[in-house]
Amino acid sequence: MSDLWRIETTVLALVGVLLAVAVVNDVGRQVHVNERLTADLHTWQLYTGHDYHLLSLEQDYTGHSTREVVCGNTSPGQAGTRTQVCLVVTGPVIGERSGPGRRAARGGYYLPPHRPDLRRYRYACFGTAVERELCLH
Repeated sequence: MSDLWRIETTVLALVGVLLAVAVVNDVGRQVHVNERLTADLHTWQLYTGHDYHLLSLEQDYTGHSTREVVCGNTSPGQAGTRTQVCLVVTGPVIGERSGPGRRAARGGYYLPPHRPDLRRYRYACFGTAVERELCLH
């Protein structure tokens, strides 16, 4: 009977350690994702020269990449009511210590006003957006 108790205790302890490691890993990953998304917004502001805060951000959920698309108006107005420029940002966050970091904008495209971010509405693609065929030709 005492051997069974030791085995059960050992198994429970191992399950507890496994759960603790999973929680720490998940929290750490979420912190890095949040830092990356903040850097994406800052990157859009730096590249476009606009200090807009109503931006849309789309994460790549199809894989384990760090590719995101950040879209915002090219002129003042409610989000999506003006022509939008969308940047494809990738890579690590750079320059975190001196304020919000930034990431590399590898390409992008434009969207007309009042249109969802669908491939058929995208135009004037540049950089990796052309290579990955994110726009219609």
